[in-house]
Amino acid sequence: MNWFTRAQSAIYFTFTDRKYYLIGASTFIIVFFLYLIILPANNTGGQISLANLNYLSFQLAIFAFIMAGLLSLIVPMNFKLKASGQRTHSAGTIAGGIGGLLGSLLCCSFILPSIVAFIAAILPNATFLMGVQGFIATHEPLILLASLLILIYAFLISVHQIVNCPSCQIKGHH
Repeated sequence: MNWFTRAQSAIYFTFTDRKYYLIGASTFIIVFFLYLIILPANNTGGQISLANLNYLSFQLAIFAFIMAGLLSLIVPMNFKLKASGQRTHSAGTIAGGIGGLLGSLLCCSFILPSIVAFIAAILPNATFLMGVQGFIATHEPLILLASLLILIYAFLISVHQIVNCPSCQIKGHH
């Protein structure tokens, strides 16, 4: 079975149950909306509000759509695996989902300077942290790309787990 066929089988297996379809659809709607609002935060001084939609670029909308789409596949797959009595590896899902938000949240909001100030108060020699916010602002597209790659990897892991799940009985694999 090639990866495309495996992914199709895992998606079909997961979404044949209406409950998991609703979980996936809900995840997509919520996460897509959050990404649409949060990803343009670097253009609004870190402010998170509906006004951010005015600063939404086509590229950020595409990232939001793809990342929300991947999460809307991964989350129900992990729930289905848990319901089948299998262990799930959700670290990649969490890392990719949060990573997509971190670039925008840390770049221009009060969060990173507050963290740096706290660390500097504890460790006065932590001057290496001063360039972190500039690095994030400069490299946000790469951070988004890395988050996207982590989500793709998490999706492939979920597919692998479902296809190799002894109690899932995917047609054509066992």
